[in-house]
Amino acid sequence: MYKNSLKIFTFLICLLLLASVTTAQHEPSDERGDPRFRAKGQMEGNRIRASIFNHGQSGRYGGEFPISEQTPYEWPKNTGKVYLALTGLLVGAEVVDEAGNTQKIIDVMNYRQSPTGQSWNFEPVPGYFNNKLPEQEIANSEKPETWPDFWPDKENDQLDPGWAGSWNGFFGKNRFNADMEMFYRASDDRYERYSDYFPDSTDRTRKGLGILLDVRVMTWSQVLVQDVMYHIHSIMNDGTEDLDKVGTTIWFADFVGGDGDSQDDISEFDLIEDILWARDSDHRAPRLWQ
Repeated sequence: MYKNSLKIFTFLICLLLLASVTTAQHEPSDERGDPRFRAKGQMEGNRIRASIFNHGQSGRYGGEFPISEQTPYEWPKNTGKVYLALTGLLVGAEVVDEAGNTQKIIDVMNYRQSPTGQSWNFEPVPGYFNNKLPEQEIANSEKPETWPDFWPDKENDQLDPGWAGSWNGFFGKNRFNADMEMFYRASDDRYERYSDYFPDSTDRTRKGLGILLDVRVMTWSQVLVQDVMYHIHSIMNDGTEDLDKVGTTIWFADFVGGDGDSQDDISEFDLIEDILWARDSDHRAPRLWQ
């Protein structure tokens, strides 16, 4: 039996910026999602290694992908031992469409498509990584070659519009507090299932809930947090319609331990600290699975 002497936690913090706004107070952006700009990055700034995808997902899409191609949460790094297959963000809201019907719209990070095969998922907003590289890769603080020519979300900076040549960090411009940090933006505008609901009166081709999703993933190698990966999700209502009833869910697939032992795993959320984690109920597993 394998007994955990050290736990691995993935913290996911959701900042719900969904307060009621009016058109006069908020001008929607023209940023939209595009599946052609899906990219991956390898987060490996401490003892955890995992693939990060720029549409709200981490780990791997499915077991058909080898660990060398898409890396589920491997711990300790370079051992081939895996703690978690994937995580994904879901965002839902209850709205009233133009026909007066109440609809419950739920955005997902992957695996959903229209009857014609088009994406109905969160998709990356172009402009937040260097798409001129041979292989598309999420912007990484440790790899300046992955940074875009300028950052679209910083164009309004009067002193340095776009922050060209600088890192767009969680702690500020060129602040490299974490050993490794990734950043991307995604949108839900391609979710066109609900034909009578329009989240943005300035653009009736925009569907979904009018949400923009900013995600930062950070790791530190300091001993107290060398087994922690931080995911910070900022969920923004960029449309013109109020979202009064909103919920978020973090999807964990194959919890700690795995290998037939995942049925006793526990996921918990601390409402005071806004922290979600998973743990094995008896702190034991037959073996870490791959």
